[in-house]
Amino acid sequence: MMTGPTIRVLNEDISNFHHWRTTAESFTAATGIRLEFEYLWLNDYWQAIIAAYTHRAGEFDVVAADEMLLPLYARRGAVTPLGPYVERDGFDLSPFNPAALACASVDGVLYGIPYSNMSNILVYRADLFERYGFHAPRTLAELHEVAVGIRQALVADRQDRIYGLIARGKPGAGANVWILGSTIAPCFGARWYDEHGRPTFNSPTMVAALTYYAGLLRQAAPPDSAEIDWYNGSERYFQGEAAMFIEAASEIGKWYDRQSPVAALSRATLVPSGPGGDRHAGLYSPAWNIPAASRHPEAAWQFIRWAASAEPAAVDLASGHVEQARLTALLDPRATQRYPSDLVDAVLTTRAFARNERTVEDDWLPVGDAFGEAIAAAIAGRKDPQTALDNAQAQIERLHTMSGGRA
Repeated sequence: MMTGPTIRVLNEDISNFHHWRTTAESFTAATGIRLEFEYLWLNDYWQAIIAAYTHRAGEFDVVAADEMLLPLYARRGAVTPLGPYVERDGFDLSPFNPAALACASVDGVLYGIPYSNMSNILVYRADLFERYGFHAPRTLAELHEVAVGIRQALVADRQDRIYGLIARGKPGAGANVWILGSTIAPCFGARWYDEHGRPTFNSPTMVAALTYYAGLLRQAAPPDSAEIDWYNGSERYFQGEAAMFIEAASEIGKWYDRQSPVAALSRATLVPSGPGGDRHAGLYSPAWNIPAASRHPEAAWQFIRWAASAEPAAVDLASGHVEQARLTALLDPRATQRYPSDLVDAVLTTRAFARNERTVEDDWLPVGDAFGEAIAAAIAGRKDPQTALDNAQAQIERLHTMSGGRA
């Protein structure tokens, strides 16, 4: 076997991504380039990404950074532009979602190759819907009606341990902000900032969005919804605790692999549309990229080019990552062999309208946390939505004053 450098790869600690340690053995056999993978849980992962571009620059050769952090550090010169590599090797970008490529670009310059396109979908218990005469909700109004109605029917049927809906309520930039900020708030026309860059977290549209979401969870979801995130939310849905679940499709797909009895009873469909008729699914699109301080940029690119090519992408999807960024993976027969057609169809259809709905800014993490605390306070009933968002608005204004304003 050829010998080459050892490159270090940083990625999020999601079970769907762990297979790369073994999948990449064929890459090492072909190139001699050895790989060391480090996986970290979300908040630690974000801090490690920032460190990989700043005070720990040079420790990692490939970083899987998301759409909220990659553009910030690309603007600062901490990430290597990939255009020259793409052009030199004739790497075909057409199988990748334009919205995901935009998330990995700054001012038209490409800095990363997307490997995941996570967006929200709705999964529901087809058996319960049939039993109680409900249909999959197509709008947010119908979602509320169905969630409350099926909860009432379950309670009347002495099935009070099953709720109408489970969704994220736990505070945090990566927790409840994902659902409200990516799906619910955009459906109400709410935006984080106005055209002058001023925060609008307590605008009438944002208050209406939070009033809807907090009311939905308080009336139809478990009483501890303010502590539910994507991880325990999916676990509880697939243990039979709710009739519906809104979440990124990858979190749903893994339960088919685990042969959950509830998965066999579930169907996947699009997120409901808002009052204006449009759907918003959000887009979490981590991209393989090369820190400017990488000691082995050529070897790093060789790995990225290989990992984002057709066969490794198909293996990635078949290993449990149903939202693989490369379109060819979803069209590969292995996709429908492994997952129900309704799940694959929901992922493919969602890709056409999914985009990042959150604002990229230097203060993203503390802003997201302040926003998340307001969402959780309203869900838990500690504050009414207006007061909770007024408090978040004031806190975010102070953050921007201290940091010199939104980037």
